[in-house]
Amino acid sequence: MEHVRGLVDSTLREGSQTAGVAFTLEQKVALARDLVRVGIEEVEVGIATPLDSELPALVARCRGEAGVKRLSLWCRCRKEDIACALRLAPEVISLSVPVSDLHIAIKLNLRRAAVLEMVARAVATTRAGAPYLSLGLEDATRAEPDFLREIVSVACKNGVDRIRIADTVGVATPGGIDALVRDLRSNFAVEIGVHMHNDFGMGTANAIAALEAGAHWADVTVLGLGERAGNSRLEEVAGYLALQGNRPYATTRLKGLAQHAAGCSGRTIEPHHPVIGAGIFACETGLHLAGLAKDPRTYEPYEPGLVGARRQWSYGGKVGRQGVVERLRQLGLHCREEHLPRLAEAFRGQCLDLNRPLHDREVRLLVAEYSS
Repeated sequence: MEHVRGLVDSTLREGSQTAGVAFTLEQKVALARDLVRVGIEEVEVGIATPLDSELPALVARCRGEAGVKRLSLWCRCRKEDIACALRLAPEVISLSVPVSDLHIAIKLNLRRAAVLEMVARAVATTRAGAPYLSLGLEDATRAEPDFLREIVSVACKNGVDRIRIADTVGVATPGGIDALVRDLRSNFAVEIGVHMHNDFGMGTANAIAALEAGAHWADVTVLGLGERAGNSRLEEVAGYLALQGNRPYATTRLKGLAQHAAGCSGRTIEPHHPVIGAGIFACETGLHLAGLAKDPRTYEPYEPGLVGARRQWSYGGKVGRQGVVERLRQLGLHCREEHLPRLAEAFRGQCLDLNRPLHDREVRLLVAEYSS
C-alpha cells in the first residue's frame, strides 16, 4: 500500500476507553466520517478481538459510509486476536506489547527473553497477511533503553513497518521524546509513531516534539479523550500542524468535530479550550486591544476565521485610554484630547461598578457628560 505520514486518530479505540464513555455504532461511524473530512490520514477504529461482535460491521461501515481509506485495528500479540484482525483485513494492523520491566512482570508474568520471542512470532505471523504492520511498545518511556532497542531490532528483522512508542502513563517530556525519537531514527530504518498520554499536560507538546524530531506518525484523540487525563488532543495537534505548518487539515471543521465528540461523550468544551473554544479570541485588556486595533497579528497567532471563530473585543474595566478612543470611534463619537483622561477614568469606573462593559447608550451618555 502507499505509505503516507501524518496523524493516527484513536478516538474510536483509545477514546472509547474513557471512563463513562460508550460510543454507539452509529456515533462511531459518524465520528469517523468527520475525521475523514478533517483530513486525518489514519483512523484506528477499534480493538481486534473475536469477542467484539460489532467490529465487522464497524469496519465495513467506516470504509463504506465514512470513507476511511486507511483503517487500522489495535491488536494484542495473541493468536486468536491476530487471526481476527487478518480476517477483517484493515489497511493497518497495530500489534501491541508491554516493554517496561514493570509491565512485563505484572501484566505478562514473563521475562524479557519470552517477550522477544513473542514479538518475533507475532510480527512474522501478522506480516504474512498485513499490508502495513505497526508494533506498539506499551510503557516504552519507562522501559530500559537497551532492551527497547533490542525489541525494536527484533521487530525490524521480522518485517515491521512502524514502531509505535507509547508514553503509557504520560511521564515523558518534550526533550525526552525528542531524544528517544532521534535515537530510534538514527539506529533503525523503520517508521516511528508516538502515542502520548496527557497525565502532566504534555500530550500535545510531546506529539509535536516527536514529529519535529523526525517521527512519521503521532496518535491523537478528539478532545484528548482517553484513559485518565487522556491523550494528545487532535484539535491542538492538527491545528498547530496546519496553522503553523503546511499540513492540509480542514481547520474550519475542527470545532464541529469536537462539538460532535463532546455530545457523544457527555463532555463540555471550555471557552478557553485551544483552537476550538468559543472565547479564544475574546480580549478585554487595554494593551492588547490597542495592538489588535492597529494590527490583529500583534496578539493573534492566526486569523479567527481559519478555525470558524470570530473576534470578541470587550471594552470594559481593563481598557486603556486608546481603547476608550477606539470604542468611541466604533460608535462614531469623538472626545477632545483635554477631556480624554477624565472620560477614560469615568469609563473604567462605570465598567467596574457594573461589572460589565458599557452598552452603546451608556457610552454616548458618558461622552455627552464629559465632552460638555
